[in-house]
Amino acid sequence: MLATILTINKYTREYEFMYGVVLWSDDFDKKAVFWCEDQGDLAYFSGSQDSTVSTFDAGDLVEFDISRDSKLRTATNPRIVQEKLDIQLPAKLLAEAPCTNPAAKPPARQSAEIVDFSSRRSNYVDEFRAEFA
Repeated sequence: MLATILTINKYTREYEFMYGVVLWSDDFDKKAVFWCEDQGDLAYFSGSQDSTVSTFDAGDLVEFDISRDSKLRTATNPRIVQEKLDIQLPAKLLAEAPCTNPAAKPPARQSAEIVDFSSRRSNYVDEFRAEFA
């Protein structure tokens, strides 16, 4: 993992730039999703014609400017730092997600030991009734 010093905007308390790994990209629409180094929300890149990077591949390490629009974290001005840093990362993340892994079974519930109190209860009820009769 990269050791970096993140600069934080003192007014917004948000990071100004960040490193991330490309999880998904669409070359035609110039869009990508980045997994951020702070392990927070994913960052979404929606490129334009003036973008300096034309294509990304899953696993590329990128540096980008980051901002937050409403509840969405957006990446702008992405720069490739290293190509194919971890091309298996998207597959690794999917394998760890229990909802997307059909082979993953939910953990088996341990059955509880059931104790029969009915015989004890009748004795207590009978004693209680006898005491106040």
